[in-house]
Order: sequence, then structure tokens, then C-alpha cells
Amino acid sequence: MIKLFVSDLDGTLLHEEKYVEQHNADALSELQRQGVEVCLASGRMDTEILKISTDINNTFHRISQNGGFVWTKENQELHGKVFEDDLAVKLYKKMIDPNRITLVCSNDTNYVEQRNEIIEAIETHMFFPIEEQIKMTDSFGHALSPSKITVLGNHDEMVALQKEVNEEFGDYIDTYISAKQCLDIMPKHISKGNAIEILLNHLQLKPEEIACVGDSFNDIPMFQLTPNSFAMATAPEAVQRHASAVVSSVSEAARIVLEKNKQTT
Repeated sequence: MIKLFVSDLDGTLLHEEKYVEQHNADALSELQRQGVEVCLASGRMDTEILKISTDINNTFHRISQNGGFVWTKENQELHGKVFEDDLAVKLYKKMIDPNRITLVCSNDTNYVEQRNEIIEAIETHMFFPIEEQIKMTDSFGHALSPSKITVLGNHDEMVALQKEVNEEFGDYIDTYISAKQCLDIMPKHISKGNAIEILLNHLQLKPEEIACVGDSFNDIPMFQLTPNSFAMATAPEAVQRHASAVVSSVSEAARIVLEKNKQTT
């Protein structure tokens, strides 16, 4: 039987207007009523995942920042990882460019060196403000411990930048194109797949006892963990190829999971 259901947020559970459609919220509640644990896994911060959970009056296990942090529904922290200070400085200096936006993320806040109208526009897609941190690298290891560096720009440029940064820092980082114009840079061995394994160990579950649904390249590591993987129909074909099935919604994936469980009992 499937005992844990993991859902991505943006492009999957979360509507582009920053809310969860009722049929999807109801599906998660029904999974829980049927004895299936639910986890939300996202590149977003944990504070944002908590906000979404509160909005739909529910409580979930949580994986934030592509696996950088793992929390149980009881708010027990199972995992948390940040960059070494020297590496964070080198990465940030390489990412800074006037033609793109570079954000530095801690466990609960996004920072930018200088706010402008573009940052204000980006904030509309977030649940909390992006804070200004002048002389960014001077704060590393003191006021700020970076757990993720996010670069926003043209998709083709982000793909090229990903290749470049992997060639230079690949022994120390993992990178994901988490949205078409978004490159996430994480400490090494951080992924949704590795984070789910930490949660599985805590819950004493096996990979075949979980199901997951997502829509982007940072979801592939969790697709590879279990045979019960679902890609959204809106996902790139290169992402869909890694999933066992394609669905139009989280609620559809949940129905398939519950039907499978009925057939198993």
C-alpha cells in the first residue's frame, strides 16, 4: 500500500495565483482520512509551505528549498543544510550580473542586495517580502547563512549558466532548473529525493510505499525514488519521461493512489 503522498507546489498543487484549488485541498484531506501521510516538497521556503498549509487548514510533513530542510508535521526538524561560507561567497560573486536577478535564501527569508521594481514584481509570486541585504557577502556566516542561491533570467541563459557553474563547482553543489527562468543552486547532495529518503527513514517506510507528483526538473530525483510517480500534463516532456504516469491535477494522482490502495487490501 502507498502510505506517503508527496506533492510539489508551484505548477502542481499551487495555482499561479498562489492558492490551492479546493478539489486538490480536498484530495489531500481524503488521503489523510484514508491513512496516507502527506508531504509538501518545494523549492520555496518552509515559512511559505506553512502559510499554504494554514490557508487550507491542514498540517503536512514539509520539504523546503529543494530538500535543504525537512520537517515533520509535528514540526520536528529532521534535516537542515547550508553552504560553507567561503563557497557561498564564491558562488554569489560568480552569479552577480546586471542582466539577471540573484537571490540568496536562508531557511526563512529571501534576500537581494538592492531592491528595485523587478524585485517588487517577483515578490507578487511569493508569500513574504524579499529583504534587502547591502554588501551581501559581508553578512555570510554572520547575519545570513545561505542555504540556496537562486538566479532568474532568460531560460537559455539559465541552462548555459547551469552548465558553467556545474563545471566549476560541481563537486560542491547541486543545481536545478526549478522553473523555466529559474536556476537553483544548492549544497551538494541536496535534492527532493534525498530529503524524502530522510523522511522515509523517520516514518519507517519503503520507497515503494510512497507516491509523488511534480512538474519540473527538480522533481526528477523524487520520481527516481519510487515506481509511483506522477508528472503533471503541463510538465516539459523531458520531465514527464521520468515519471510513471501523467496526470492533470494532484487530485487525479490522489484518486489513483487511493484506488491502488483499495485493490491492495
